[in-house]
Amino acid sequence: KMGRSFDVDAKRWRFRSSLLYAMGNGLEVTTYVFPTSFLLLATLANTMKQMSLLTSSATRNAVYSSFAGGSRNIGDITAKGEAQVAVVDLLGMCFGITLSRMIG
Repeated sequence: KMGRSFDVDAKRWRFRSSLLYAMGNGLEVTTYVFPTSFLLLATLANTMKQMSLLTSSATRNAVYSSFAGGSRNIGDITAKGEAQVAVVDLLGMCFGITLSRMIG
């Protein structure tokens, strides 16, 4: 029932997926503030993040198809998209490590 709406409105679902992932990350941070509720908060955070990843992967093909245009070379577009994700993740990790060393 929901699968058809992912293709019709892929951008909106992809954006919702990003928001859900950010909320999951924010909820993970609150586990430090409320250590007595760690298990509940961590479970909710990981559930939100997994739902986000599933939604993101469901919309990925529709988004990549729109980038392919008339060429329909989805494999090449997908490879380039995944490479960009890997590079940005690595840069983010390096930035986080540098920031944590500066803060202490």
